[in-house]
Amino acid sequence: MNPRIGTRAALSDPLAVNELPESLEGDAQVIDLPAKGAAMGVVDRRRASWAAGMPRVSVVIPTLNEERNLCHVLPRVPAWVDEVLIVDGRSTDRTVEEAKRLLPSVRIIEEPRRGKGRALFAGMRAATGDIVVALDADGSMDPGDIPRYVYSLMAGADFVKGSRFIHGARTDDMGPLRRLGNRALTETVRRVYGGRYSDLCYGYFALWSDVLPYLDGDAPGFEVETHVSVRALGAGLQVVEVPTFEAERIHGVSNLNTFRDGARVLRQIFRERNAFAQSTLPVPRPLRSPLQPAVLRGAMVPEVPTPARPTMSAVVCTHTLDRWDALVRAIDSLQDQSFGLEAIIVVVDHNQDLLARCRAELEGVTVVPNGQQRGLAGARNTAIELASTDVIAFLDDDAWAADDWAGHLAAVYEDPTVVAVGGTVEPAWTTERPEWFPREFDWVVGCTYRGLPTVRSRVRNLIGANMSFRRQALDGVGSFDELLGRVGANGAGCEETELCIRLTQHDPEARIIFEPQARVRHEVPAQRTTFEYFKQRCRAEGSSKAIVSRLVGSDDALSSERTYLTRTLPVGAVRGLGRLLWLDTSGAKRSGAIVVGTSCVARSYLLGSLRRAPGGRARS
Repeated sequence: MNPRIGTRAALSDPLAVNELPESLEGDAQVIDLPAKGAAMGVVDRRRASWAAGMPRVSVVIPTLNEERNLCHVLPRVPAWVDEVLIVDGRSTDRTVEEAKRLLPSVRIIEEPRRGKGRALFAGMRAATGDIVVALDADGSMDPGDIPRYVYSLMAGADFVKGSRFIHGARTDDMGPLRRLGNRALTETVRRVYGGRYSDLCYGYFALWSDVLPYLDGDAPGFEVETHVSVRALGAGLQVVEVPTFEAERIHGVSNLNTFRDGARVLRQIFRERNAFAQSTLPVPRPLRSPLQPAVLRGAMVPEVPTPARPTMSAVVCTHTLDRWDALVRAIDSLQDQSFGLEAIIVVVDHNQDLLARCRAELEGVTVVPNGQQRGLAGARNTAIELASTDVIAFLDDDAWAADDWAGHLAAVYEDPTVVAVGGTVEPAWTTERPEWFPREFDWVVGCTYRGLPTVRSRVRNLIGANMSFRRQALDGVGSFDELLGRVGANGAGCEETELCIRLTQHDPEARIIFEPQARVRHEVPAQRTTFEYFKQRCRAEGSSKAIVSRLVGSDDALSSERTYLTRTLPVGAVRGLGRLLWLDTSGAKRSGAIVVGTSCVARSYLLGSLRRAPGGRARS
């Protein structure tokens, strides 16, 4: 990417809280990037809600044992901020209680997984404001700078980042070694991505909530600051740096480790190089005009009509009473969706006791028995026959959806060429994740794996625990092939892969989209964390892929696997061995698991390919 660098009038000083400016004056560093090709769409800023004169503003603050510092942060958040979200990462002190005492209106979000990045993204996804500001809880960032960030966004920026090294900025919390490392990493980003960042590793930033799909992703720790900064450049967003002051942490000890986290930042820089290579997100138009003072002061903003979103049913297939609690949790998550579902359908797979209990205890759902061949494919086909909505979404009975899951799926269907949409499936380990378990093989436990796109992109097939289909498309090609469906707890599968391939073979213009923001959590019980189960699932996958190859042809059946085999797995194996440099033997174990898993899949595929092709396919 060859960015065009320029400057433009923007805010450099905090403005009066209760007064909107006649003009926006001052100097700030602006990085204008051209769109990648012709503009396919424009991120819309001028919402009708601005008629009140100000967009809604949310402030997200991740916390971990910050009880003593919150008194220096929360009272200084400007009163006009619409909501403050505390995302707590399992604090052992009274952080949550202190936050509620200082600010009774605060929203508390519990994030069970460790890491600043996970907490930040959880908060930003939950925020309801048009603008989201990220702020640390340790007292090092001045909440009084929030107006500077907000008004820079209102002046036309997509993403505003604080800098400690431009005119008017300063830091009291960075020694010579960290300063040198930050400069080296910043220069690396300049050379790899272009742009003119002056400060890479700083987490005070703000963004329009509608650009979050461009920035969201997998950055669990302190590398999240680099992640969002690099993604903003890669997406072609309009980026502004504003000066800010960083103080020392007031109480406690920072969790930042110079060498460890520096290495993670460097790795993140290069991981993001191809994030947008196949993205289907609309390309932002460069040089958007800033909002005029009349708009800021409350002039009426014309409403832009949005395409009607489709109606949607959600389907949960279940087969055993052993998962009753998980099934109830899945249903509760569907009933809590912010996007209105027309129906929730529970299909019970040939289990009369479970069917009776579902009908007796589950309220607000339609419960039906599997009227077709025993197995997951037959249960799903039963639901397809029953559902009458435009879109049919599927959720596993041991998974649960984020409250905006259905909304993110439905939004993608505004494009009439889209026939299927799926999303992220995050593993929820009931025990600790085995140190030998490679993320490249998370598909073994039915979850999103390393190697899938990290922004909205076109894919060959979806993951069964989190997928949806346009009803009209299914009417044209039929439903799931029951030769492939899982029966009970066996390891068979790939029926969703075969269906997705059949959809695109029927209509080459049809698009299957992976939307990472449509998130579900998938429970991974202890019995699925053994190495024997890992090998069993790999063998089952190879056998299933052999059947798919016979049904749809090996070229389409193995198109994604070729890239996975030649790129994702070798990089994963080398990455694991590289951990030995840090005296971490778990990396070598993951590399070994990659070799074993690949061998199991390949052997089963070859054996399956030699077998006689099965009989005809079941179609509804």
